[in-house]
Amino acid sequence: MTQMLRVFVGCAAVGVAALFLRPAPAANDTPDLPAASVKKAADADLKFVQGRVADLAMKQKGGAKLLDGQIKPALGASLMIAVYADILGDKALKDGIVKVAEAIAKKDFATADDAAKKLTVKPGTPGKPGPLPAPFKTEVMLEAVMQPFRPSAIGGLNIDKDIKELSKANMPGKIDPAALEVLGVRSAVINAYGLAHANQKAKTNAANEKLWNKWSTDSVDLSKKIAVEAGKGAKSNEKDLRTMLGALMRNCNDCHEKFRDD
Repeated sequence: MTQMLRVFVGCAAVGVAALFLRPAPAANDTPDLPAASVKKAADADLKFVQGRVADLAMKQKGGAKLLDGQIKPALGASLMIAVYADILGDKALKDGIVKVAEAIAKKDFATADDAAKKLTVKPGTPGKPGPLPAPFKTEVMLEAVMQPFRPSAIGGLNIDKDIKELSKANMPGKIDPAALEVLGVRSAVINAYGLAHANQKAKTNAANEKLWNKWSTDSVDLSKKIAVEAGKGAKSNEKDLRTMLGALMRNCNDCHEKFRDD
């Protein structure tokens, strides 16, 4: 198992009470998130994908070496945007970003760049959350969606590092609620993919699968709670946000020990 998959698996390992008084989502359901928060994540991640595939297309045309650390986070973010589009009722965005993802998977970055440039976020009428978009095999999607956890210095969206830093009680300065709101949405969607697409070790027996499903479900709910609290802006409770982030990181280590596949 790769280091980033260990991070992903660990970050799914959080036991937190459900945010909404409703049954746990089915294993392939799109998470129920505030549309305003999802719109912010969609805008940010579409900008990321557009910039990344444009850079990859330019490098590919010039014959430069392309690194997986630059490619895979773009694929993962594209899958996340497909989920955002479902939540927002933006069919054009969903159809378009799936085409981008398919081109990235084929390493056809000129096509990916051309398709990405045409996309904008235009919320429509949201429907009832349904199955997560699944254009690729399970192992491809699980590996892809974990990649945004990577530090920004090596191609990712810095999610893992941000969680670690923002959870520190003695971190200098105040938390930026806007940034944490987007982080919560991203984490909810990534963990929803984890719930739907367990790794091989989680599938080895019923007990492992039960643990994987519980930790993933709880982590989706925690991430939604972070997004909702951070979405209050200046009125958000910084202490509560740090506590939730700290719980997430503490449980990462426990889950690493259970599902690491060396």
